[in-house]
Amino acid sequence: MRGLLLRQLAGAMGGQVLFLLTNMAFFMMAAKNLNADAFATWGMYQMVIALVDGIRQGLIHNGLTRSILQHSEDEGRITGSALLIHLVFIVSIYPLLLLISGPMAAFFRMPMLIHLMPYSILTLLGLGSLQTFFNLLFAKKKENIYFQTTLAFLIISFIGMGALIALEKVGIISLLLLQSFGALLVLSVGLIQKAWIKFQLPDKKWINDLLHFGKHVAGTNALSLLFQKADLLMIAFFLGSEEVAIFLVVGKVLQYVELPLSAISPWIYPRIAVAYRSNPAIRLNLEYSRSILILFVLLMPSVVVTLLFADTLVQWISSAEYSEAVPLVMILVLASFSKPWGRVFGMSLDAAGMPKVNFQMLALSLLINVVLNASLIPVWGLTGAVIATGSSIVITVVIGQMRLRNYLPLEGFGKRFKLLSESVFNHLNKRNHEFNFR
Repeated sequence: MRGLLLRQLAGAMGGQVLFLLTNMAFFMMAAKNLNADAFATWGMYQMVIALVDGIRQGLIHNGLTRSILQHSEDEGRITGSALLIHLVFIVSIYPLLLLISGPMAAFFRMPMLIHLMPYSILTLLGLGSLQTFFNLLFAKKKENIYFQTTLAFLIISFIGMGALIALEKVGIISLLLLQSFGALLVLSVGLIQKAWIKFQLPDKKWINDLLHFGKHVAGTNALSLLFQKADLLMIAFFLGSEEVAIFLVVGKVLQYVELPLSAISPWIYPRIAVAYRSNPAIRLNLEYSRSILILFVLLMPSVVVTLLFADTLVQWISSAEYSEAVPLVMILVLASFSKPWGRVFGMSLDAAGMPKVNFQMLALSLLINVVLNASLIPVWGLTGAVIATGSSIVITVVIGQMRLRNYLPLEGFGKRFKLLSESVFNHLNKRNHEFNFR
């Protein structure tokens, strides 16, 4: 059993590393080959896509995982219903994206956005569908296929980037097309291994159930992404394209610092969901504490490396022109220490069927973030933005921990720490006994 869990963890972590390496390669291509205005526009487009796709994922992903775990006998209709929601959402949101592209371009003084937004349907169908495929893989415990798929996406993307460099065709649109069609190609290959995938015609009951559960998760995702991007939007409004470009570099470094949170969360969520339904509640207490410990331990090395080599990392993923990003990275990296508690708290609320509470917490977090950013950016510029964002992260996590026992059958911190310690020591004693026996 332990070996299986380690293989699942390695597949999840390895696959996420490969996927983020691919994204980092696209980011580096843009940062090193585009001027500041074009790079800022590219980043703004990616932000809009992330926000829209975050809503789409919220409508489907956690509800899909939860429903398959609880009603495996109806898996085909659940999956078919999720696919229908996925496609209808993309087709419905596309005209809206085209409609807002003009006002956005004028508001943020980025005229190129008008020319990029028509490609959004390809990005959503490519990367969005691939993300949903990944979610299904985690729900079915197919971490090995996840690893293989992300590796294929990395290889195809690198081949495409090499061709663009050789032909001297690196540009915003060529990068978007490569990213979208590469994802669609990998998805097509991944679906060939479909013996484990069950698809049946959509069912009205499951469509309603997924949307009922997903509406709060979608709202939470939207608020979470707005929280993450509020500083970028306000920098674009108060400052300019050059500052936006610098902050994009800060955000990208932070994304890789927090890789363990992104990589392991899809693996942790089903375990918390199962623990919540089990009796006694001691299993949830143990799983909750263990999840925080895993995330914290995995986060620590990347935080330390970034603090020691922030300047090198910034120059590596962009160029010396963005050296102003270094002190900003240091501030936000320190704030990331609090995120394991916030991440596990949010997943536990979703697993317990309380996404509305999670939504309320994110709404509060967004409000704090916007108020602090609006107050500090005009005074301190980029430094004010990162102080505001870092402070709002810590404040929200503290509030969440204070409200924790109002919603979940969890013991106090001291009892959970004792329970986790006993579990660790029992495991170590068992391993020592096995070693001596041999």
